Amino acid sequence: MIPKWILAVTSLAILLILFVSSLMIGSSWISLATVIDYLLHYSTTVKEHIILHILRMPRAIAMMLIGANLSIAGCIMQALTRNPLASPSIFGINAGASFMIVLCTIILPTVNGLVLAGAGFAGGLITVLIVLIMSLAIRGGKVEVRMALIGVVIQALLSSFTQGLLIFNEESASKIIFWLAGSAAGVKWEEIQLLLLFSIIGFVMAVSLSRSLSLINLGEDIARGLGQKIWTVRIVGSVIVIVLAGISVSIVGPIGFVGLIVPHMTRYLVGTDYRLVIPFAGVFGAILLTLADIGSRFVNFPAETPVGIITALIGAPYFVYLARRQSRSSS
Repeated sequence: MIPKWILAVTSLAILLILFVSSLMIGSSWISLATVIDYLLHYSTTVKEHIILHILRMPRAIAMMLIGANLSIAGCIMQALTRNPLASPSIFGINAGASFMIVLCTIILPTVNGLVLAGAGFAGGLITVLIVLIMSLAIRGGKVEVRMALIGVVIQALLSSFTQGLLIFNEESASKIIFWLAGSAAGVKWEEIQLLLLFSIIGFVMAVSLSRSLSLINLGEDIARGLGQKIWTVRIVGSVIVIVLAGISVSIVGPIGFVGLIVPHMTRYLVGTDYRLVIPFAGVFGAILLTLADIGSRFVNFPAETPVGIITALIGAPYFVYLARRQSRSSS
């Protein structure tokens, strides 16, 4: 296994290279010297500096933070449910946030990004609360299975409602459909401030819960025998997932498969100790989504392609592979 410090240094170096590349690459090429000059001496009189400051820098920061958020949320989901196919969408967060944002956009078409972000966050929160309450109310079977099944049902129901809203409001459909595909185009600094605040809160909470997640990953009986309060860990973990995934989805739309792929890759490289898995997953997730965002700019150059399409192209085959591997191991 690769030494952890080498893996950490290499990953951070790759992330830095991708971050700078994200600033340079676009419909118009900006040189490395200009990017460095912008970072050190920002000027409102230089056209390239304005492009970097208004368009590319917020987008690059958003991709790193959201990639980290979704990956950490996926790690927590897979630990809580002990299901390798779990991801933040299993709680219906994507569908809940999408429904609320579409509803808000249709009812109040002039609202700004912060209001939409708040609406998306509220939608994700309400959806998770519904899933948790129904999981407690329904008896029989393992609670992890109940949570997963209820989450899938709620997600399908809300997705249908969202499609219905789009059908009856065709004038807003084109703008909303682009967002629903997962796009970071047009992210503003006000949204970055909100995203950064919730990302820091969620990351600190995730790190503080990492030891308990490692114990739960060994089995509930072992974790309970070592003094862990299982339901407390589940509730706190669910709150972290809401914070990280909810704010991410509310700003750039539902980006799928990041929270599924990265946890597996991280555990393969660093093991199952969540005190290492959480921070490494954050870095790997930032790398994956930044790379996907750079790749999305070449699909239909110079037009924008939602980054969610790229992650779906990567994640869908991997999901099939995982599902087949699970079915073989359980048979």
